[in-house]
Amino acid sequence: MGCGASTCMACCGGTTFKIWPTTVLPVKPTRSQIFDEGKFQAEFSSSSPVFRAVALAWLAQFVKEHAGTTQSWDVVKEFMAEEDGGGKDTSLIVTSDNVETHRDKRRAAEKTKCGKPVPVEYRDIPFEQMYTTDIVECFVRSLARKEHMSYAQAENLPVGAPTYFISHAWGSTFVDLVESVKGALAGAAQNDTYVWLDIFAINQDDTGGVFSAMKELDDGRTLAGTIATSRATLVVLDKDRVIPLTRLWCLYEIGSTPPQKLQLVTHGFSENDVSQHIRNIDAEMALCFSPADKEMIHGEITGKFGFASMKHFTEELKLRFMLRPMSYESDLQALREQGQSNKYQLEELREHVTATGGRLACVVGGPGEGKSSVAAAALDLVHAAHFCKRADVRRQDVLEMVKSLGFQLGQQSEVVRKCLVDMDEKTAAKALVDPDVAVSAVLVKPLKMLADSQKHAVILLDALDEADDELHTSNSAVELLRTLARRARNGVSVIVTTRPDATGDFPRRRVLEYDWESGMQVFEPAQVLGSEEVEGKEESRLAEAWEHAMNSMQSSKVYQIVAREFVRRYGTSSNPPKDVDAAYHLWFDRGANESGEEVRRLIDIVLASREPLSSAHVDRLCLRETCVRLPGWGLLFEERDHVLHTLHLSLREYLGDAKRSNRHAANESRGNAELTRSCLDLMKRGDDEKGPAVMYSLRHGHVHLTGAIERMLQQQGDDDNEMALMMGVVMQQWHDAFMVERCQKDKALMFLPEGYQASPWCATEFAALWLKRQIEAGRRGVLVVELLRLEKALLEAKNKMAENATTQALVATVKSLHAFVRVLRWEVGKFSRVEGLAANLPCTSAWYWSPGQRVLSSCMACLPARVDIDATMLNIMKGHSRSASYSPDGTRIVSASSDSTIRVWDATTGACVSVLKCNVWTPDRTPDWTRDACMPCMDEGFCLEAQTELKLISAWYSADGKRIISLSSTQPKALLDEFLGFKTEAYVCIWDAVTGACISTLVLKGHKRWEWHGDFSLFSISFSPDETRIVTCAEDRVVRVWDATTGKCMHLLKGHSDMVTSVSYSADGTRIVSASRDETIRVWDATTGACVSVLEGHSRYITSVSYSADGTRIVSASRDKTVRVLDATTGTCVSVLEGHTGPVSSASYSADGTRIVSASDDQTVRVWDATSGSCVSVLEGHTGPVSSASYSADGTRIVSASSDSTIRVWDATTGAGASVHEAPMIEHADYNCVKLASFSADGKRIVATASGDKTVRVWDAVTGACVSVLEGHSRGAGSASYSADGTRIVSASFDGIVRVWDAATGACVSVLEAPITSELAKYEKQKVWMRLASFSADDKRIVAAGRDYNCFERILIWDATTGACMHEIHAKHHEDVVSVSFSPDGTRMVSTGNNATICVWDATTGVRVERRETTTLKCVHVLRNPHHKFSKDVDGGHYGSVYSASYSPDGTRIVSASEDATVRVWDANSGACLSVLDHSYEWRSCRVFSASYSPDGTRIVSASRDKAVRVWDATSGACLSVLYGHSDEVRSASYSADGTRIISASQDNTVRVWDATTIGANGA
Repeated sequence: MGCGASTCMACCGGTTFKIWPTTVLPVKPTRSQIFDEGKFQAEFSSSSPVFRAVALAWLAQFVKEHAGTTQSWDVVKEFMAEEDGGGKDTSLIVTSDNVETHRDKRRAAEKTKCGKPVPVEYRDIPFEQMYTTDIVECFVRSLARKEHMSYAQAENLPVGAPTYFISHAWGSTFVDLVESVKGALAGAAQNDTYVWLDIFAINQDDTGGVFSAMKELDDGRTLAGTIATSRATLVVLDKDRVIPLTRLWCLYEIGSTPPQKLQLVTHGFSENDVSQHIRNIDAEMALCFSPADKEMIHGEITGKFGFASMKHFTEELKLRFMLRPMSYESDLQALREQGQSNKYQLEELREHVTATGGRLACVVGGPGEGKSSVAAAALDLVHAAHFCKRADVRRQDVLEMVKSLGFQLGQQSEVVRKCLVDMDEKTAAKALVDPDVAVSAVLVKPLKMLADSQKHAVILLDALDEADDELHTSNSAVELLRTLARRARNGVSVIVTTRPDATGDFPRRRVLEYDWESGMQVFEPAQVLGSEEVEGKEESRLAEAWEHAMNSMQSSKVYQIVAREFVRRYGTSSNPPKDVDAAYHLWFDRGANESGEEVRRLIDIVLASREPLSSAHVDRLCLRETCVRLPGWGLLFEERDHVLHTLHLSLREYLGDAKRSNRHAANESRGNAELTRSCLDLMKRGDDEKGPAVMYSLRHGHVHLTGAIERMLQQQGDDDNEMALMMGVVMQQWHDAFMVERCQKDKALMFLPEGYQASPWCATEFAALWLKRQIEAGRRGVLVVELLRLEKALLEAKNKMAENATTQALVATVKSLHAFVRVLRWEVGKFSRVEGLAANLPCTSAWYWSPGQRVLSSCMACLPARVDIDATMLNIMKGHSRSASYSPDGTRIVSASSDSTIRVWDATTGACVSVLKCNVWTPDRTPDWTRDACMPCMDEGFCLEAQTELKLISAWYSADGKRIISLSSTQPKALLDEFLGFKTEAYVCIWDAVTGACISTLVLKGHKRWEWHGDFSLFSISFSPDETRIVTCAEDRVVRVWDATTGKCMHLLKGHSDMVTSVSYSADGTRIVSASRDETIRVWDATTGACVSVLEGHSRYITSVSYSADGTRIVSASRDKTVRVLDATTGTCVSVLEGHTGPVSSASYSADGTRIVSASDDQTVRVWDATSGSCVSVLEGHTGPVSSASYSADGTRIVSASSDSTIRVWDATTGAGASVHEAPMIEHADYNCVKLASFSADGKRIVATASGDKTVRVWDAVTGACVSVLEGHSRGAGSASYSADGTRIVSASFDGIVRVWDAATGACVSVLEAPITSELAKYEKQKVWMRLASFSADDKRIVAAGRDYNCFERILIWDATTGACMHEIHAKHHEDVVSVSFSPDGTRMVSTGNNATICVWDATTGVRVERRETTTLKCVHVLRNPHHKFSKDVDGGHYGSVYSASYSPDGTRIVSASEDATVRVWDANSGACLSVLDHSYEWRSCRVFSASYSPDGTRIVSASRDKAVRVWDATSGACLSVLYGHSDEVRSASYSADGTRIISASQDNTVRVWDATTIGANGA
């Protein structure tokens, strides 16, 4: 029952522990060594409270029967404060009217411990309001006092062994408790599911003041036995106060539960909510109202389970919740069982890993040779362990490895535990989702601290080979080991077990030898296992044939286990198996007669599963009873820790290979289809809990869909049609879950830009919730890869089904599902946060204007709207800018950058695999290169001889992909060297592509620097096809050919008259082509060095030149913005590729020669048809000049590098047929912020202005499409708004002009200019700046405000029909007039200025009626924003510039916004300040730029500098909602005429539309 030291976290065997007299940490015993759950469980009789769990069906019926009723009961005593009636003899009467107040007072007395007993009578309390403690007093205890037994016994309830143990608090609503449990167990068979609730299982009799419950709890043994017996513990967190985490009993129950059995039921909680409450856990201060209980629990924790203090217990509780480690108990149990028959020889292994840190013991052996037995023996030596499993993808996840290892180390070491517990909240949150942060914070930093304390830990990583990826190109566990070797070597030693490297496999051993250097030692299993068996174990006698077979297979532990158990069960009547496969065959042949369809189905599902299925999941598949009929149940298949396990990886390999297992082969296609359906069903139930079945479905449901489709595509013949039809049904189910048909009257269908069509489908709320949970679970990175694979499978399925008459009807479904996944993949890949994703949903997709979009964000539309997506972009890798290229197999990308680092990237996920960097340039001019894994780049290389430094130019893979070649050159630092013609040296470094080791370095001396032109003197390098020669070029106008082995210069190719910028070999190695700033291309004989031909044509210098794969064409790129294709034989120009609007930096062919890809300073990559010369597609996305672009070997992808410090990967297959993939959008210029935006009266249009691009733009309010651009102003537009009837638009500009526009045509109807007065005669040629203009409510007048060049503020009123100026008001705000508007009846105007004043004017005469000044207007009261900690309590008005003021709809109020971070509401008649809506927060304040009323006057919306829009209750002043989404300050916000939407304009160049109907529905 002790927290944290639970069985599943045990890393040690059952033998005696020893503390080594070295720097190694002592290995502490864990709970599994103190408490044998199986033995303990057997001690309970059937009459024990352990077996009084009630049926879930009865619990649901109990609630149903009493729903809607009222209950009355008496409580002998409750503890209340004296002022609340405590200590009195007369009973307190509690009714439904005062029950909540009474409970608050009782809780206060309990916390302060000042309560005194008083009898209480509860009368007519609705059942739905009753707490669990009320249920006890009303139903349970009253019966227990009569019958002297538990409620379950007295009522003869349907009871049984506990399926689930429920940890809950009595001070929470009972109905919520039951609903939470039902929700968490949705889909379980209620009659066969038993839940253990203490209120029903334990005798609650308190007759005579003696609590029978304590006797039945038996010092906690009853709880421990119940937890051990149950399948899982459900910790139900109540919605309001998270009581279980504040009660000692609940913490004790949680601590007594192994993590694999612990399930938080958190209805209504976000991850942040749970995290915050976990940080507040304090077992020492947790409430426990019985001193006896508290003493018993403290004794158990600090005594029986060995925690040094309650603080220690608290820290391990926090670690458990914070790190959420995986369970390894089943692995440990299996290892112990396998290791029982061996006598180990551990001395050499022990000495190696315990003597000092920085040691690696690598146990290498083939399948079944005893590696696992060695791991069992090593458990006595280690402090933490991780067991890799091919069948469990979680075990290959670095994040899961790190969290689990960190938790175990925290259990063993106080230094590590303190480091983890003290982790700041931000880092802890990132560590849950970011592997890099987790490695640094959870392992590296604690291990370094351990090393500083002169100690080190020992870690076990078992079955390292099973962490290989599917292609055997990388291994997550190996990468973790490499990181530990480089960053925390002194704090850790490691034991690993692994199979030998197979041909083509990831070379684990070679990589580890490189990183761990002399600290690595290789062991064979036989060295550790020895040859003798444990004494006292008698070997059963076998038939001679069997004995011979056993002896011949002595080295295979798996064979021994499988064969011996078969003999034990069934005897030796069968022929002995010759190998492991034959042994498995015996079992499946034996079980074939008993196996039915359900058994075959379960085997298919087990093989297809991506991690071992929990018992709850098998339950929901209705296959729980089938488990016992599986062949070899208890050995080949078994349930451990409520998880269904298989014996060994070899069993899965056997079942998955039809050639090996024949008729027993599993049908993985059917298994994937079954799991696809079940996962979708589980998620569709609406379960929002984190139970194992639901979480499995979330992680793997869509992956199983992909697997099933891929298997279908591989099927042939009749099976093809059958599988296709089955998968058609499955895909239809997923389609229907994620999309519903769009109503044809939907507004989203109207006013789409020409040439675009709205999706006929709408994303569902389920789709949005699914996406949110994926991102919140930290799965964004892996989800992009999974969706990319699904997208590809759906595309192939669509094409295949279209060719088959049987499946043609399914094509439409697959097509729309593919389109949906395509958009989803792009969105998830591009935006890391839900808010950004929601704001960029294209209006042509199913997401736009859909229920799913409303779940993701209250922002209904973002203007300018995204019309379509750039689905060609697959990945963005940030950090490098100079060059990038693929490995030959397409799995890696290597890039070089000006930061002197080389980075290797995973081409699929975009993750940085390793960094090769030049740290020091030594005096002997040999560069010292080192490598690191996913580490921040170090500073540029430097030379110890001060005059020079080393610069990296490019990097690329060798033809066989085994090496990486990099080119660097020296750079002179002194200006004198420039003029003296400093000779540069080129360094060609050759790296091992796997280990990152620098194999050799060639120093190429000879190129000379002639003039300063940029960063590098050496421009280009190319290897000959056989890699025996290197050709380089530089600014010295010479091309040099070098011996790739010796570095000796073989030829000098002279002829260019200016710098040579690019060189390349032909495919056959006989020719060299070079390009120069002299605008020529030269072809050279690679053997003799003679110039074969000179090719001309470009009008500016040439940046790139290369051959096609067949050597018949040459492609060149130039700063003249063109790409030229030349005949390599004749030199004639075949075609000129024109289209780029900037200099072209590179051009190259695809491998098949059908395409050319070019990169340009115009920030685009273009793909050309190599035959016709036409532009196939334009790839947009880079925000800086693109320096290089090239194809992958298979031609399916393009990688580009840019000065925007990103590398982008593009899908080269989807580019065909589209001229521009990023759909063109009309938007305000980037340097202009959108200042104002407002709806038309009918809500169909939005008018917005920008401060600098001189235009007014009109947008469709539904689609976000730009309808028209109103041009005419000669300076920036300050404001624009519609007339009340929506037929006209009025705009004001800094050119001094007010223009009236026809809203339909966009034509300028009239131009209103300020009259020239005598006062301004000397400025007759100068005009007034006009900031604001708007119509009166009746559309008869136009009011505008501005400022003249004499700094006089002016307000002008025009007749809207004739254009005549009716009034001119010299406002005398003494500073700029910032806003002006009419009252609803048109009789008043209100204006604001930068001098903190608000003026109210008579709109008919222009006389000032009232002036609101800070010094004269008294603020009656301040209403504070509940979301902010601090509020100004200023007695008076604004004390900063007032940016806006407007009337309420009824004209009785004026609302103003100011730079003093407040919105103020004024009485329009008296001028009194009625309320202050404060925008201050965390000691900071933010300017409020606008505030206005909703049409019904009940709400106020404000826009502020903190990038937020706020909605306030106009009566109470309460802040109802804060709308985030803008990335810069928000300048205006207002309601639509019908009050259903809010529009906001921001300096981030966007206008956003928000759904106002959802605001305030549930309070703030």
